[in-house]
Amino acid sequence: MTIYNPFVSNYIMDAFTTEPFFEVTLLPSDFILVAGVTNGRLNQSPIKGDNGFVFYSKVGFDKQMNDDLRLRLTGSLYSSSDKSTRDYIFGGDRAGGRYYSTLATVANGGTDFDPRFNPGFAYHTSVQINPFIKFKGLEFFGLMEFVNNGNDAVGGSYSQVGLEGLYRFGMNEQWYLGGRYNSVSGEKTDIALTNDISRTNIGGGWFMTNNVLLKLEYVNQEYSGGGFTGSRFQDGKFNGVVLEAAISF
Repeated sequence: MTIYNPFVSNYIMDAFTTEPFFEVTLLPSDFILVAGVTNGRLNQSPIKGDNGFVFYSKVGFDKQMNDDLRLRLTGSLYSSSDKSTRDYIFGGDRAGGRYYSTLATVANGGTDFDPRFNPGFAYHTSVQINPFIKFKGLEFFGLMEFVNNGNDAVGGSYSQVGLEGLYRFGMNEQWYLGGRYNSVSGEKTDIALTNDISRTNIGGGWFMTNNVLLKLEYVNQEYSGGGFTGSRFQDGKFNGVVLEAAISF
């Protein structure tokens, strides 16, 4: 899926998982309607009580208004139960966080997933809204997401914002330049201190063929807030230039 991302990494709070599911998709006219269920896990188990449940859905409008203008607006819902759901929606990707081990230290350790952020709620409800506008070669994509802990006794919530602008050009729009701003802010519980993460990407890409993409970007990511006090993320930051080639089929 790397070829669908104009930048090297996806969003900080990245929803991706691999699970069995049952889903119904309807595309009446210019509308998108999706409803599905899963049990929140890849490895199934017959153990009594291992009966988690996840419901997800999407509603959207997508229309090519004329030869130059396309508009799309979608809203998505993900809600998991408290019955051993094993909720992997923000931790189901096994490929790592792209800027691999950038914040790892000998003293405090680290993993390939560090540049991403997982709220770590055992079960939760997430709502995401995504507007998209394309006018000729100009594109805008937005992301607004709200995640709430399903355990009301503990509480905790996070919000995520993403703003992305691109300009595609060339005979078949094989070149693009653009930037993205992404931030996550919230608390692990109602009484916890705030975690704040922000990331800025500036770069471009070249589709050498339909399935070969070369990307070059500058990335800057910063951590702040009392919720990171005492961890390796306290006052953490990294920046640099990344070159990536993707071959996708």
